[in-house]
Amino acid sequence: MSKHRRHALTKNLILALMLLVIANTIMGLSLALQSRYAIQTLIHQRMLDISNTAAAMIDGDAMKDLTKEDAGSYAYEQALSTLRVFQENIELEYIYAINVEEDGTFTFSVDPAIEDPGEFGSPVITTKALQQAAAGKAAVDQQPYEDEWGRFYSAYSPVYDSEWNVPVVVAVDFSAEWVENQISQYVLTITIVIGVSLFLGIWLALFISSKSRKRFSELNSKMADLEEGFKELNKIMMKSSIQKLELISDDNHRELLQTIASGEIYGTEDDEDEISEIGMNLHSMQKQLKRYISFLYSQTYKDEMTGVNNKSAYQLTIKNMNQAIAEKRANFAVGFFDINELKAINTNYGFEIGDELLLKTAALLKEIFISKNVYRIASDEFIIIIENKTKLDMKDYFQRLDGKINQYNAEHKDYPDLSVAKGLNVFQPEESQDYRQVLIKAEAAMREDKAEFYKQKYGPEEEEIPEEPPVQE
Repeated sequence: MSKHRRHALTKNLILALMLLVIANTIMGLSLALQSRYAIQTLIHQRMLDISNTAAAMIDGDAMKDLTKEDAGSYAYEQALSTLRVFQENIELEYIYAINVEEDGTFTFSVDPAIEDPGEFGSPVITTKALQQAAAGKAAVDQQPYEDEWGRFYSAYSPVYDSEWNVPVVVAVDFSAEWVENQISQYVLTITIVIGVSLFLGIWLALFISSKSRKRFSELNSKMADLEEGFKELNKIMMKSSIQKLELISDDNHRELLQTIASGEIYGTEDDEDEISEIGMNLHSMQKQLKRYISFLYSQTYKDEMTGVNNKSAYQLTIKNMNQAIAEKRANFAVGFFDINELKAINTNYGFEIGDELLLKTAALLKEIFISKNVYRIASDEFIIIIENKTKLDMKDYFQRLDGKINQYNAEHKDYPDLSVAKGLNVFQPEESQDYRQVLIKAEAAMREDKAEFYKQKYGPEEEEIPEEPPVQE
């Protein structure tokens, strides 16, 4: 493989890997952001569940009238005991009650913390979530806040009295560091998974690429061997075909030899990579093989001189016709043609003139009956086998042939006239059991037509038809 192709293949591989990295990075960032949001939502929901549960266990009517002096009273101790259960059994920093003052500020109410509890009536930092809870809707801080006890995210749930007012709010504090660590751990886990996935994807791509390049190199080597075989085949076919070129009159044969000589099966240096090179070579070889098959078919089944089907093709067609007759699906007509006086013309005018008349006859038969239906079975004898035609159709074809012959003779007055004896027979199931019986009647009709030609030309007084006409001066 050329350096240019290796460079192109490496370039494509690097581009594919870059796209893989970019796609995985975008996907990773998207998943990380979505996971962060999902984890944060779960933590917030957990905080709200705790604060909502605690708020539901607090008596709002008892709490709204509590003062600092009520410490130790039944209502105070009841609220304190309820909050302490949560404080001691759930992983949180603090849980406490907050008074909603008439001026819209907030102060500490009952705080079960054993160490450094909030003093009853001391102010509490106001956050947006706390204001929402005071308005009757439980909420969680979206951003952490900081006070003398530390840095927290808090959840707030309203406590209702019998008149559906909110005199107290239950607050649950979670360390901001704990919350952020929880989120970071989940995000880190996802990032590691994505990183490992990306690494494995790149490694797998490189591994597959390496294996593929090795296999493509092996295939390219085999393709090179195949190309050498094609070159040898070209030489053999050119040597064989050029020797016969002067005898081949059909334009398709000359075109075939030109395409064989061209040998279009080799890649160019402009190919982008091994894959495109192999694809181009396979496509070219496919076209070349079709040409070889066409050429070999012409050598096997085509008459070299006239370009019509030869006797081998005729024998194959006979076999098909007999099979069609046996299967009762035959429907064909046979025409038998023989050039009159060709031997005498060769003797008196030369073989070149005789060959020209022979080629002209073949050309007219191909023109009228289509090349695939015409067979040359002897020197100047032709047979046409054509399917799905009636006797009237065939007579029309014969009249067209006579017209073409008359036109040719009129245009070539310096040459001897071309005359063709013709015989026709159409297959009839009740008359013929095989192809040969159809042919015999067609040949008999041709013989009668030939006899009539000689009778017209030499007169009925001749006891037998002369084999050759007298020499013309």
